[in-house]
Amino acid sequence: MLRAHNPVFWRAVLVAAAVSLLAPDARAQACESTRPTDTEGAAGVSYGAAEASFFDAASGRARVHFALSGAHAVPASSTLQADVPDAVVVAAQAADDALDEYERLGYRAPLGDADSPCASNGDSDAVDIYLVNFSAADGQAVLDHCQAGTPKRCAGFVMVENDFRKGGYADTAEGLRTVVPHELFHLVQNAYDADVERWWAEGSAQWAAKQVYPDLLDLERFLPNYFATPWRPLNQPPNGVITNFLYATAIWPVFLAERFDADAVRGVYEEPSPDNANVLSATDRVLQARGSSLAAEFLQFAAFNAATGSRAPDTGGYPNAASYPEVPLTPLTGATGDLVSDVGSGLGAFYYSLQADAPSELSLQADPTRMAALLLPLVDGKPQVAEAKPLPATLVGAGVVVVAGQSLSRTDAPFTLQGAAPAAPSGPDEASAPDSSGCSLRGFPDKHGGFGGAGLGFVIILMGRCRARTRPRKGR
Repeated sequence: MLRAHNPVFWRAVLVAAAVSLLAPDARAQACESTRPTDTEGAAGVSYGAAEASFFDAASGRARVHFALSGAHAVPASSTLQADVPDAVVVAAQAADDALDEYERLGYRAPLGDADSPCASNGDSDAVDIYLVNFSAADGQAVLDHCQAGTPKRCAGFVMVENDFRKGGYADTAEGLRTVVPHELFHLVQNAYDADVERWWAEGSAQWAAKQVYPDLLDLERFLPNYFATPWRPLNQPPNGVITNFLYATAIWPVFLAERFDADAVRGVYEEPSPDNANVLSATDRVLQARGSSLAAEFLQFAAFNAATGSRAPDTGGYPNAASYPEVPLTPLTGATGDLVSDVGSGLGAFYYSLQADAPSELSLQADPTRMAALLLPLVDGKPQVAEAKPLPATLVGAGVVVVAGQSLSRTDAPFTLQGAAPAAPSGPDEASAPDSSGCSLRGFPDKHGGFGGAGLGFVIILMGRCRARTRPRKGR
């Protein structure tokens, strides 16, 4: 895992060589990797001639392999179980805790390797964990063999740092309790599809590990790498072999689980995908089955992300919002006229703060299928997620406008945020009269203070149409 404060630590994941398919009725493809206990080693890691041993977790579902001498030897301290190094005992317990939690959450178990075509399968069908001394990593999930067909379902094993002395963790135990659940969730993912998009593979593995040990803070440590650049599409990490952004996208499954429930995250893995690759398209289908949509929920997600850290309100947003980093707010001067113009792309978000000393009707000039916006009033510097209103909306006082993408398209999506004095009523009864256009809009706050499954994207478009019938709008 790449440590945010130490760039030499990175986690290479889902290593797989391209192989040809066997006949459709064959159960598995050819062997994709050897093990650290084999002469060839795995991904350049080998115990070599060192004496090695193993220790089975209490459940029997996981086996921890370790070297007793040489470069990969684990620390010798043995205080938890006689004649077994503490690092080995902790790794085995972390494996049991992780597998128990993933089973409780309804996930498939990692595929077994009893029928592995490889020379070594750890001598059992248990999930194999090899403790090794990485030169620049702390964990890696490796494919062993894959079933024929689509999606690509694979068995594998994991390698985990043996002592975590190189920094980033309080001690060896914390490192093992952090990395073992993360890497084992990659094996769970591979039981569904080993070709899942990497941002989702890493983000959801970070979320899953947090479910195993909520007291650990690895998820929070990486979040600044997403919050610092929220305009970047969620599924488009920066260029590079390994980036911290991948792990920071854990905030998206955090949102899905807290906005709905943990089943929403698992549903993305279980959702059949026609293109076998697009995670967000599968997410949209999961959300539509729950009465919402990807567009609606990404806008709400962006609003949640405006209200974190020192800006966390008393109600609305993430339950643990105060422990999360903050997105950058761009302050706007004034509250009338063309306030700001920018260009979005895909599922990214922009955040603007402004002050209206007199009522100002804020509107967004944009393609509503590409960009949408919410107004969050500010109270004592804290965005009120529970009072979020889709634009057009009237601001009096301080507020934050969140502009968020509504589609997966990565072509340019220009937008302009405008403010204007509200139009005066044409007659004494207009303010209280029913909308002559026949349009009626009501908010549906949910348990987190956001708009519910009525389809926020639809509400935004409908509001725009209703306003257009009753009040002239400024041109672009």
